[in-house]
Amino acid sequence: MSDNRYNILYVDDEENNLVVFKNAFFRDFNVFTTLSAEEGLSILDQYVIHLIVTDQKMPGMTGVEFLEIVAKSHPETMRMILTAYSDIDFIMRAVNKCGIYRYILKPWDTRELKIIIDNALQNYQLAQDKKHLLENLAKANRELEDKVRARTDELRIKNDELTKINAIKDKLFTIISHDLKQPLVSLSVFFEILKQLPEDVSRLKLDQFYMKLQANLQDVTSLLDNLLFWSQSQMGQSQIDNKPIRIVELVKRNIDLYQVSALQKGINIEFKYAQGDPIVLGDENIINLVMRNLLNNAIKYSKKRSSITVNIIPQNGHLAVSVKDRGVGMSRKLQKHIFEKEYHNTTRGTSNEKGTGLGLKLCKEYLEKQAGDIHLRSEKGKGSVVTFTIPLK
Repeated sequence: MSDNRYNILYVDDEENNLVVFKNAFFRDFNVFTTLSAEEGLSILDQYVIHLIVTDQKMPGMTGVEFLEIVAKSHPETMRMILTAYSDIDFIMRAVNKCGIYRYILKPWDTRELKIIIDNALQNYQLAQDKKHLLENLAKANRELEDKVRARTDELRIKNDELTKINAIKDKLFTIISHDLKQPLVSLSVFFEILKQLPEDVSRLKLDQFYMKLQANLQDVTSLLDNLLFWSQSQMGQSQIDNKPIRIVELVKRNIDLYQVSALQKGINIEFKYAQGDPIVLGDENIINLVMRNLLNNAIKYSKKRSSITVNIIPQNGHLAVSVKDRGVGMSRKLQKHIFEKEYHNTTRGTSNEKGTGLGLKLCKEYLEKQAGDIHLRSEKGKGSVVTFTIPLK
């Protein structure tokens, strides 16, 4: 049987009628015949049937009962029923119940029946075409909605990125205009004073000015370092380059870097460590950033003529570096939020030094990227201890 022809099922308990029907229509359609409605249901389960023509009066299951089942199990299949004139009233009542397309009076005329079958199959095809059009329209709508949703998400992401960039820009401008401006102005004032000093100024006086200049330059450098790392972090441009580092040597270099700032406030920096120079695995720029921030904060918040202790202790496969000051300390509330990105707080130092409020947040963020961590212990009025860990090689 050809696949591009419609399939018709004819059900009748009189075998002669089946033969006549098949001989009349087999050239135009694929015709399936059966003597009972029960066998008709079996055929429907095996083949795609486009049209059913069934007799009404059959033993076991009547035509209407058969079509009621078909209407539920195969709602797209067209349904017609053959009946005697005496059963017309019953069939009319059953039309809406089981969705019969037409009823045909016996005896049927072949040419008339062919026209009715053709019309029924045209209706079937129109219904199928409509169904496919609706499915294609629904699919096109879903695809359009997906595209709109994807485009909306893309625009939202770009808008979020733009908002983030603007926030970064605003914060940079705020820090530059407030926190960075003051030390630069101070440097300018110092240079003006130096220019006006008499030629016979004492060496002691020059050294004092030199120490103040160097301390101010150190503040500016720290601020710029923090701004650079922070902006790279916010823009997702920071990269970690872990290499073996001699930690004692690195800490000594940073202590030397801050000796002038410490001496200006009469602060002594004591460095304690076990023998040898243990090697850690980390990014040297990041560890320098952490050390500079901890030393800068310790000096900033230390009381004049006090001391700072830097200690290195091995700790469970890591190395712990602590910086302890005897300064103003920190409230419990501030300790609770000091490492949170969303929390912003700047406190002036004991000599009115300013900061960006970014240092410890940056330290935590970058240390965690290289399997390290940072902790703080502080008591108001008694000082603070900040300890960071880094993996041993």
